[in-house]
Formats: sequence, C-alpha cells, structure tokens
Amino acid sequence: MHAYHDMFMQAVKDRRKVIVTYFSGEFNLNLTKLCVPLHYSPSDAGGESAFYYSWDSGGDVGERVVALRPSQIIYMELSDEFFNPSEYIVPDGDGMAT
Repeated sequence: MHAYHDMFMQAVKDRRKVIVTYFSGEFNLNLTKLCVPLHYSPSDAGGESAFYYSWDSGGDVGERVVALRPSQIIYMELSDEFFNPSEYIVPDGDGMAT
C-alpha cells in the first residue's frame, strides 16, 4: 500500500476526483492529472504488483485508464470536484455494464 492509500479509498467512497502526480516510464517524466479513482488491486500471491486504477478526466479516448504501481505515485490530493459513477460505466453490446 501507498502513503496515499487511505485518501484514494476515501475518494472512491466519497466520489471525489483526485489530483495525482506520478512518474511515467513511457515519457520518462512526472505527470499530474485530474482523475476519477476507480479501484485498488492489491498484490496477488504470485508476487504481482499492486495497482491503483484511475480514469484520466482529460485523457484521449482509448487512453483514459491509468494503472499506477504504488512506487510510481509521487503525490496525491483530493480535488474539489465530485463524480457520478454512472458516467464512467460503459455498456457492452448487450446493454450490460462492463
């Protein structure tokens, strides 16, 4: 778990967006994004890393899910913005949410 774990989980519960600064290996620099916190996935028994999943509010279509290992997160703070979870549930072809 990360030092900001409790804040992330509270943001999910309270439906508040978070501002996350993290290291992006893809761009080799720190990025700061306004995100909808989605889910925390703890490490599994096989040793795979834990991940914090968020939705990048300003990201390009198809590149909005941000999966961060705890070691990538530099800073996190609660935003004043709230979100409606139904805006982030995408129905599949048979009308079921995925």
